Amino acid sequence: MTRELEEWGWKRGWRGRDPYDALNGSRARALGRTPLARRLVIQLAKRSPVDLSRPLGVPRGENANTIAHVLGAYARMDPALGIDSRARAEWAIDRLEALRCAAYEEPCWGYHFDVETRFFFYSAETPNTIATAFAGLALIDAHERHGSERALELAVGAGEFFLRRIERTAGTGGAYLGYFPGDRTPIHNASLLGASVLARLAPLSGRDDFAAAAAEAVGYAVAHQRDDGSWPYAEGDVGGWVDNFHTGYVLDALLRCAGSLGDERALGAWARGVRYFRAELFDPDGAPRFTNESRHPIDGQCVAQSIETFALGAAREPALLVDARRVLDFGLEHMRRRDGAFLFQRHRHLVNAAPHVRWVQAPMLSALVRLDEAERGGAAG
Repeated sequence: MTRELEEWGWKRGWRGRDPYDALNGSRARALGRTPLARRLVIQLAKRSPVDLSRPLGVPRGENANTIAHVLGAYARMDPALGIDSRARAEWAIDRLEALRCAAYEEPCWGYHFDVETRFFFYSAETPNTIATAFAGLALIDAHERHGSERALELAVGAGEFFLRRIERTAGTGGAYLGYFPGDRTPIHNASLLGASVLARLAPLSGRDDFAAAAAEAVGYAVAHQRDDGSWPYAEGDVGGWVDNFHTGYVLDALLRCAGSLGDERALGAWARGVRYFRAELFDPDGAPRFTNESRHPIDGQCVAQSIETFALGAAREPALLVDARRVLDFGLEHMRRRDGAFLFQRHRHLVNAAPHVRWVQAPMLSALVRLDEAERGGAAG
């Protein structure tokens, strides 16, 4: 299945459509003239049980976050698969260099489409913490597994971007990282993903300022963990929901910070969070719940991220491999397409089988490689 999915993506240059790229559509631009209109267009396309990419005229695009996920997968991939993963990792590093946001000196990345959310708007030219963090993590993997000095240089540059360009806002327990330059929205997964890059870079670069900023973000997250072990998407009146894949991001980031910084606070928060994750965000059949309150839609990224989170955590708790395999079994039975890719979402009565590349296929390749590595007893990263 890993080979099939990799072949599917490689044949397409890892280019494709996205649940949030509706504003790139030639027939959608005239509709998105106000913030509310842009949100409605994006949400209509995302929530539709059928793929609206073609009717809206959305072209296939190349996304840095996609490339970051496949770079990490190529860096960690078992040579026994018969894929020239080292050469493909070099290709992915080339693509990340080409996709850098041109307005900034430091390496940083964003999406290839404009985004309007209930929190803010940011354009395709705007670098964001999520894309830059996944790129940084993958580049570190490429350095650690393949010895790529070019990858390390880019990753250290991404760390500089976080310190120089991303707002760090003091709060209870520490300070959190913003979502993009100038933003101060307290979004836990974004802050901790950036922190996990800084934490992993600290011992590689000898940079105490990287370690200090990461520790501040960990302190903020630990202080805002709820009594049941969960985190809201964001602090404040609007972002109080708890969902599957953002919780997975938080857990993975805390585990990386714990390992790189030797931070017992991060490890304790991760352990409490994993207990909540297992108990409240999965159904007995292995399906990841979209939120703690709703099973549907069953989302392909939630499947991929759940496998990733359980497999990464298995280095600390080997029993999590059973959970990872249970989610994978559900995904293979209910979410896999005949062409080897994975579908976007299952609603209660309808299925959107769109093979979104950034949202599902690239994270799934990373997850499958991570699970294989964990089952072989490989290193976590």
